[in-house]
Amino acid sequence: MPDSLPLTEGTRLDQQAYVADFERRFWHIGDEGFWKLERMQGYDEGDFASWRALLAGDWAESLRLIEELRPEFEEYYGKIAAAGFALHRVRVVERPVVPYIQWELNLLRVKNEYGERVRVLDAAEVAGDETEGPLPELCVLGGEAVYVLDYRPSGVPNGAVLHTDPATVARARALVQRLHSSGEPLEDCFRREIASLAAPRGL
Repeated sequence: MPDSLPLTEGTRLDQQAYVADFERRFWHIGDEGFWKLERMQGYDEGDFASWRALLAGDWAESLRLIEELRPEFEEYYGKIAAAGFALHRVRVVERPVVPYIQWELNLLRVKNEYGERVRVLDAAEVAGDETEGPLPELCVLGGEAVYVLDYRPSGVPNGAVLHTDPATVARARALVQRLHSSGEPLEDCFRREIASLAAPRGL
């Protein structure tokens, strides 16, 4: 945990409890917004169709399935805008870019077009925040809650630790906001580094 984010003792939630708690709180975030920090370089995306196509070695189909999601994203992000808050995401990227990140940045590029405010940070730029180990995977819901997400070694989601202490939530939000403000807009990174990459191999 970085020195800039001392956490009080939270409540451990298994995956089912985390999802239920998240869904209960999400639509009431308020104008402080949603802030997410992604530091790991790969996750297990389960039965997500585009992900399954990638695992099967069909890059073209994986991208096609992302494009098919546009109507769903338009509706989802429209509901978020109507609810009066915004989604912000910081994606930390190590170089060279691994296949998972190449795939995810294609997905996030489409989400970004519909309103998710995604910024990219090179892993070297967060080294000063990682003197005590890698940055945690964080979801901050307005001023109400922060989840420190947990994953199994395989990348399968494994619940979270929930913190609701206002000072803790504020510190977590401030950390992600600082990283977001120093990150590069996703579209700029995508055009420069991702768009011209060959289909990923080796998953």
